[in-house]
Amino acid sequence: MSGTARPGDPDPDPHPDPDPEMADLAPAEPEGGDPACWLERVCADCGAIQDTAHFARCARCGAPRE
Repeated sequence: MSGTARPGDPDPDPHPDPDPEMADLAPAEPEGGDPACWLERVCADCGAIQDTAHFARCARCGAPRE
């Protein structure tokens, strides 16, 4: 145990209310990023990653998408 906590004391609030002054600093929208899985962009023949997920032919080897 640390601090002044004693057996039988209630646990501190795990989700305290946010500071109202900090609310203006929160991002308006969540940040984006790379997709979690790039599998639909990979050429089955040569393994090249394509620019888009909806490709008809591989840009490297020319193989049709399966």
